[in-house]
Amino acid sequence: MQCRTMNSRSFQKGFTLIELLVVIAIIAILAAILFPVFAQAREKARAISCLSNLKQLGLGIMQYSQDYDERNPYVYGNNGNPDWSWCTIVMPYVKNIGVYSCPDDTYSRGANDYDSNGVKLNAPPRKVSYSLTLPWGDWNGDWGASNAPLASISSPASTIVLSERWNGYHFAGPGWAQDNWCNDGEFLHGQNNGPAAAKGHSGGSNYVFSDGHAKLQRYEQTIQQQGSEKMATDPSYPSWLPQCPISTTVNTNAPYFGMWTTKQD
Repeated sequence: MQCRTMNSRSFQKGFTLIELLVVIAIIAILAAILFPVFAQAREKARAISCLSNLKQLGLGIMQYSQDYDERNPYVYGNNGNPDWSWCTIVMPYVKNIGVYSCPDDTYSRGANDYDSNGVKLNAPPRKVSYSLTLPWGDWNGDWGASNAPLASISSPASTIVLSERWNGYHFAGPGWAQDNWCNDGEFLHGQNNGPAAAKGHSGGSNYVFSDGHAKLQRYEQTIQQQGSEKMATDPSYPSWLPQCPISTTVNTNAPYFGMWTTKQD
């Protein structure tokens, strides 16, 4: 009996055009879903890094205050050196220029630094993103945290010491933009309509308080009444004290100064 052996033939089957299009469509859908999630995760990481920076600076300010008669640093320097900024006098307590800069502050500072007198230096810029609370004209620390005696702060846990203020000329040495208050235009709207620190972290901003804790909040949360705080129109407040807008988009005055003032009783 003669047997005939059949050679088996192997066949390789590839994807059809329709199958390839389906796979590409699925990948595109997944990318559309995941890319925003990744972007949000990166922004969250930057906001957390910024919050950590503020926490370290807040602790540095507390240490400074303990060394100098329990008084907060002055925006434009203490110890007989009025040209120093608060950044310079707190530096020995934090020992790291990197903590003065927020990762979300994308304003360019150029290629050069500046000294306390505003003279350009042949050195990389020491970028700063944070400012001490100072209503313009409050040089003695009666209403804001700058230069305020600790004993005058009625509620340390709800009194803002440092907040974010981003622009292209905020350096460690000179006094430019070292102060911030609830009505500051750059804080609320950004420099030349650039990124605004008041809503720089998914609509919120980071703040550090007189007791040393740091927190991410929306601007509108910072102007709510604190404790038995008097209304902003109370005659006990000086007429020159700038009132806070009710939101980052509406210039109507808010009823209270909220967390911006040291007088919350």
